Amino acid sequence: MDVFLIAIILIFIILLKKLFTPAVNPYRYPKIRNWAQQGKYFNSNGYPIFYYDSAVRDKSASRKPTLLLLHGYPTSSLDWLFMRDELEQQFRIIAPDYIGYGLSAKPVSFSYTISAQVDMIEQLLSSLGLYEFHIIAHDVGDTVAQEFLARQCDRRQYIIQSTIFLNGGLFPETHRPFFMMKMLKTPIVGVILQFIIPRTLFGSAINRVFGPSTQRSQQELDEITNLLFYNAPYNLLQQLQCYINERVRNRDRWVNAMNTVQTFKTNPIRIRLINGPIDPISGRHMVDRYREVIANPDTCLLNDNIGHYPNLEDPVNTLKYVFDFHNSISTFNK
Repeated sequence: MDVFLIAIILIFIILLKKLFTPAVNPYRYPKIRNWAQQGKYFNSNGYPIFYYDSAVRDKSASRKPTLLLLHGYPTSSLDWLFMRDELEQQFRIIAPDYIGYGLSAKPVSFSYTISAQVDMIEQLLSSLGLYEFHIIAHDVGDTVAQEFLARQCDRRQYIIQSTIFLNGGLFPETHRPFFMMKMLKTPIVGVILQFIIPRTLFGSAINRVFGPSTQRSQQELDEITNLLFYNAPYNLLQQLQCYINERVRNRDRWVNAMNTVQTFKTNPIRIRLINGPIDPISGRHMVDRYREVIANPDTCLLNDNIGHYPNLEDPVNTLKYVFDFHNSISTFNK
């Protein structure tokens, strides 16, 4: 087929999509609007970064230990909404939207690396005067947390007190991304796909990682995709997917850190994994690998019908395992 004809067809498809796709406006959803009102913005090298800080509504937050919540791809800090109220009773919560996600800046030209995301979060915590904190991480947030742990091995400019991983690609050898994810990270192809694929199809793809009885409603999927594409440049998805290749390149650094930090003589970092086993990307098969690779593995499996998003699909039992873990840490440290 003539290249010119292909270009004309692509332009026609893009125009049709723009014509029939509603404008992106996450603030029209009350859940997002309320979340945004309870958050703040932080300037990171000229980029406005949104973060939820429980101190906005909890006046006693400054007297509580800090809990850093690291969300997954392609979602945002809003993922923690169903666990927030219970967690805030014990912790001061800091939950940022990474650069390129949610309500944060989404620059066209930016190095969307895991290292850059950790740099940004370090700046945020430093600006708040927070140098000791716990972590709960999910999906790409697991990878962000792994880099945090690796930096604890490099130097300890702050103290990570504990880490809980939810479903995520901790080991590239067990990570099973969908074909579409592989295509989206491909240069040029990813840009084209972002333009031509309807947002409803992105929403349907997200539902594939949820359990059969925990599927998201159409409104919930619309909330996710509106946050994802809000102020998004033409090449956002292709750039965000770079973390998949990073997991391969940094595999040994990140996995070794998970073992090393547990053996520190001073302030060893306790780690737990909470997993939705039916997740096709990083479910039970990832837990099996975790038990092979991580020394003294502390793992908790949720019900068989829970998928990739324990924090959304089963917040009650996820919270149970979270608080059991923190109670055991308190007992261990006495």
